Amino acid sequence: MLGLIISIMLITPSGAFSPGPLTASAIALGASRGWKAGLYVAVGHTLFELPYVFALTYAFSRIDVGPYKAYMALAAGAFITYFAYLLLRDAWRIARGTPPVLPRSNFASPLVAGLLLTALNPYFLLWWVGVAGPIITELATQPLHVFAAVYAAHVWMDYLWLGAMAALGGAATRLLSAESYAAFLVILAAMLLYFGAELILNTL
Repeated sequence: MLGLIISIMLITPSGAFSPGPLTASAIALGASRGWKAGLYVAVGHTLFELPYVFALTYAFSRIDVGPYKAYMALAAGAFITYFAYLLLRDAWRIARGTPPVLPRSNFASPLVAGLLLTALNPYFLLWWVGVAGPIITELATQPLHVFAAVYAAHVWMDYLWLGAMAALGGAATRLLSAESYAAFLVILAAMLLYFGAELILNTL
């Protein structure tokens, strides 16, 4: 069990700490809702990841998402585009005036964002099959308490990273002027659109 825990902690940063739609959404949501938004994004992520990894470990010897990758990428791209639109809408409203208190965006639920941006990302699904595949294979021969310990050793990094990214976004609202904050939202929207386009182009 200790060997599996060490292995999962060594490879988790390659997925959890990588830039992408989930990270960008945590920053964007943190800008309007504070660091707790990152934790809700992480909860949404876990709501899909935990049953997926459990099923992958104990029910499926392998998974082939190849035939569905393009559809998943397009769905994720549409969701990301909606995120970006609402960020740009908020940025436009802020840039038109200088409100004493910056408005709190209503553009998405952090929980839903975490869930959908996880479930619709084929590269996340393939990370567990490919990069973490040897660990999954070994876990399939282990009792449930070993699975729980290994998954816990993985998932805390998601909460740490997404919470930190949301805190970074929240700090921007306190440190930036209204005009600078509007520009910050535009940059985040551009990041989301870039990640969404990259996801689609790499999948098609």
